[in-house]
Amino acid sequence: MAAVLMKSEHWYALMAKSKGRPRALRYASKATRTVIHRTASAAALIGPLEPGLHITGLTAGQFSAIDAMEHMVSELGLADVRISTWTTGIYDVERTRQIQMGGRIKNIRILLDRGTFEKSPKFAGPLIEKLGVEAFRCLSVHAKVVIVSGEHGQAVMRSSMNLNMNLRTEQFDIDVDNKVTAFYTSWFDALWEQSARSQDNKAIIQAVYDRYLESPEEQEFQQTSLRSHSAQDIAVSLDEIDHLWT
Repeated sequence: MAAVLMKSEHWYALMAKSKGRPRALRYASKATRTVIHRTASAAALIGPLEPGLHITGLTAGQFSAIDAMEHMVSELGLADVRISTWTTGIYDVERTRQIQMGGRIKNIRILLDRGTFEKSPKFAGPLIEKLGVEAFRCLSVHAKVVIVSGEHGQAVMRSSMNLNMNLRTEQFDIDVDNKVTAFYTSWFDALWEQSARSQDNKAIIQAVYDRYLESPEEQEFQQTSLRSHSAQDIAVSLDEIDHLWT
């Protein structure tokens, strides 16, 4: 409990005004784009990311936060990427690694919920294997936020989406705005820095990975999961997605 209170006090100290009140960012967007579609891809639905634009939208779950992140990186150029998510999947981290290896991401950091991360090495192990121990921090987090700071601009997405695709109604908001992005970046970096102060964090991640390496069953699950994901991609048609809209 004391550790939790210390983290909360640290956060409010970083984000407070001189009067000691928590700071909220209030802004007037130059333009708002409202979008909604049952089957459109992330790139088609989100569209160009012009400076000052605010996008708010709804989907039927036909794309994930990784798809949105890839489009943001494509629009904004070589980027540093920060992701906060409650959970993710093996396939999605593999895709992130491919984007990084393709020269479109300079650096990626991911905040993951500690309980979800520790629950099973069969999920956590491959994540660490693909991106490395230093790419992750574990803490109590449920916020789904993607921050992209690129050569041609900055944007932040808040959404109901985790990194893995979920065929249910999802919502998202994207701001192509330096002030809004800086607001969320300061929040992310404060949590990242605070979690890094404890050796327990890195030890937890390493211990989970060691458990994964020691268990052949866990590694076999990874291969099965990747194969089943590919089969699922083929099996789910756009018409089937259309029927899932509520």
